[in-house]
Amino acid sequence: MARESLKNICRLIDSSKSSIPPEDDLLGDLKRSIELTDKKNSREPSRTYKPSSMNCIRNMYYQVTGHKQDEGYTPYTLIGICNSGTDIHERVQKYVDDMKSNGFDCEYINVADYVKSRGLDYLEIVSQQGMETKLYHKELNMSFLCDGIIRYKGKYYILELKTESQYKWQSRKGVDRKHYAQGTSYSVALKIDQVIFVYISRDVLDMKAYMFEPTDEMKEELIGKITVCDDYVKKKQVPPKSDVLKIVCEYCSYRNTCRQEVDE
Repeated sequence: MARESLKNICRLIDSSKSSIPPEDDLLGDLKRSIELTDKKNSREPSRTYKPSSMNCIRNMYYQVTGHKQDEGYTPYTLIGICNSGTDIHERVQKYVDDMKSNGFDCEYINVADYVKSRGLDYLEIVSQQGMETKLYHKELNMSFLCDGIIRYKGKYYILELKTESQYKWQSRKGVDRKHYAQGTSYSVALKIDQVIFVYISRDVLDMKAYMFEPTDEMKEELIGKITVCDDYVKKKQVPPKSDVLKIVCEYCSYRNTCRQEVDE
């Protein structure tokens, strides 16, 4: 009797599958395939500090000690948003590079050449892909991707591109607080005082630009945070949870791990 009931259930499942229109079936499989491809291409993060994660010392600790990131999958919509952001970055970088040939006093500087010419020996040039350069700060154990350096009207600036939704972009009035640590890290590493953040709407591709100039106090605080985290790493002790922006926690890859530490 039980075996017969199981057969009936299997027939119902097969029947429901066959009733799905092929276009809907295809779309569902396509979405899942995108997620599987992204998962196959994902790599374990290096055990280095990342400027974009400097807002939370506990996140820094988890990264540099090689903690496993939370289980889960990245939905195809978020994968698409990230890919769209990458495409926009590359196009805008090319447009900035074109400014000189279009008669504007702006030159896109090759980051690797800049590092070598300025004798920044503590920076290792890891790789260059297109107009983006990956650097490793040997003294701070910090790795990062630099969107670019420009020389505009005779002065050097670090260029950092950010894409966001139109809703968020419309209300933007300045550099996002969660990007302060990132801008400070770049300034410390490249010894350039000013960072120009360009925020781009993913929906209408309009742009806003804001200047960020970290103070000496910000720079000292950043280096101090790395020093403190290094001490916790040596002691193999998880740092106490710090007061960070809500959005920083919301998108953290170690969110569940952090919660378990708090509960212990």
